[in-house]
Amino acid sequence: MSEIIMGQVRFLLVMLCLGMALICGYDFLRFFRWLLPHHKAVVWVEDILYWFLMSVPVYAVFFLYNNGEIRWYGVLAVFLGGLLYEMGISRMLARFGRRYLERPRRKIICLLSKTKRYFSVRKMLRKVEFKKKKQLQKSGK
Repeated sequence: MSEIIMGQVRFLLVMLCLGMALICGYDFLRFFRWLLPHHKAVVWVEDILYWFLMSVPVYAVFFLYNNGEIRWYGVLAVFLGGLLYEMGISRMLARFGRRYLERPRRKIICLLSKTKRYFSVRKMLRKVEFKKKKQLQKSGK
């Protein structure tokens, strides 16, 4: 085959792998969210930051392989690579995570909630108010 066609085939394969890598990174973000549940607003901000940061390597690959020209079949290959990863490897990883990591996840969440309760601001304020009342009672007698 000619060098031009081989370059385009290489470009498509790189784009497929890039799509898989993008969704793999997003899987790590989803795993982190599953491990430590987030508020919806935080999830939204994380998503925006993730996709904004991932646009840099996508553009870099387009720049290196196509002199900065964004071709429709390259974008389609990125989406297809992400879809292939999501339908295959991602589902297996999610099943593995639910099966083998649920118990450690519960322990982590329990530990974090106990830590949160221990360092609760309300609890500290109640202690301060109780001490002040106690001192006022002693000084009043």
